Amino acid sequence: DNMIKKVAPGESTMYTIQIPKNHMGGTHWYHPHHHHATAAQAGGGAHGAIIVDDPPGYLPKFVEDMPEKLAFLSLVNVAKMMRLENWGNSRLDGKVWNQTLWKNSLYKNWNWHPLSLVIEEHGSAIKEGAGLKPYVAVNGQFRPKTTIKEGKWYRFRFVLAAIEQRVEVRVDPNAENQAMCEFQLLAKDGVYLNEAPRPIEEIFLVSGSRADVAIRCVCQPSFMFPWATTRPCESHLTYTAMWQPMGLGDTGIALTVEETTDRMLTLVTESSVAPTPTRDPEIEPFAVRRPCYLADLTKVTVAKENTHSVDLPQLYPMMIKVDGKGYVWGHEQPPALAEIPVGQIQEWHVSGIRFHPLHVHVNPYQITSICNDPYYHIGDWHDTFFPTGTGFATIRFNIDTFTGKMITHCHLLEHEDNGMMGWFKITGEEGTRWAGAKTYDPTCYDEAFPGVVAPKKPVVWR
Repeated sequence: DNMIKKVAPGESTMYTIQIPKNHMGGTHWYHPHHHHATAAQAGGGAHGAIIVDDPPGYLPKFVEDMPEKLAFLSLVNVAKMMRLENWGNSRLDGKVWNQTLWKNSLYKNWNWHPLSLVIEEHGSAIKEGAGLKPYVAVNGQFRPKTTIKEGKWYRFRFVLAAIEQRVEVRVDPNAENQAMCEFQLLAKDGVYLNEAPRPIEEIFLVSGSRADVAIRCVCQPSFMFPWATTRPCESHLTYTAMWQPMGLGDTGIALTVEETTDRMLTLVTESSVAPTPTRDPEIEPFAVRRPCYLADLTKVTVAKENTHSVDLPQLYPMMIKVDGKGYVWGHEQPPALAEIPVGQIQEWHVSGIRFHPLHVHVNPYQITSICNDPYYHIGDWHDTFFPTGTGFATIRFNIDTFTGKMITHCHLLEHEDNGMMGWFKITGEEGTRWAGAKTYDPTCYDEAFPGVVAPKKPVVWR
């Protein structure tokens, strides 16, 4: 990708994207990435989903045949958008920028110093939670409803776009006439799990995250009438949005400044057969044949020169540090954080990811070490990573095929706009692939999907 390319107001350009033949099918998204305006643009609604279809026969038939529903979650924060709109009205006042917030709005005279976090004139904004309470639009709609058949599996493709809050999605357990719904995780960030499905109770998303989840709902007796089941019934998916801009040093404990829980999507569960509708069978565990750029890296020995420490500091100045050295990405592009060779494996020991979700362009990465986490497991692949209880992890990349700039940044978009972004220079010959891929995954492929692997015949002893 080329996020450094600029298209000025009034101009237009054409993007041509060649999907590699061996690209895994999955859920992705697009958004503008103009530095210093990404939060206002992408967080303000300029975004959409991209679905890369699976090749025929790639998935087991029962997964391939699941009806699909897209749930693009836009976390809308009107007050914050008003502040970003006035970001350009800043002036240099001593050693920090003095920004006028909500100019010509309800909060006319609230000025603050973003470095010292000193609020000079509170106004009525504090009474309203400092304007941090968001709401979630699903596919551009507020609290929409969608209809599903009782007992049938559906593949929901969740995508989240937000400025700087993370979201936890779950079923509201306290609603009357509530359906009982199961969540089975199939893929994250456009990459299938090494073994799917994985039962989960909550979906953890940060801006840019995607999750493909199989959902099955059945009606159940209500609290008021436990002897009867009402059909159709409803299941309410709720979200909890948390703003955690600070933490306690290296403890991995993030302080929640604002937390909002509300309904976002209602699943109207209908039954064509009553009173005991049929139910789809359980999803049998499956593993897909993987392209070689997604070959398992957990047992690979990584060269010392390809091992780096990557830190996303909690405090100002906003930057990404590699092996102790970093730059704030201001109005001018900074030097490369490091040069890395194409066709080799990188290992990064990352820190600060409890406060700053790590997003990397071009190449997905595999988690190879992390303390217990309910959602991020060893072996999972991601391009955006925001653990719930630790700030440290080890990840590995297969730097495959493409040379040039590989951008990395915090995916709290306001942090990125404030300079927490950098780039790596991928060196070598374009098209080079890692020679060890088939050693660790003999069934992986570099070209178009060649078909499923035939099961091995059992050994017959004579």
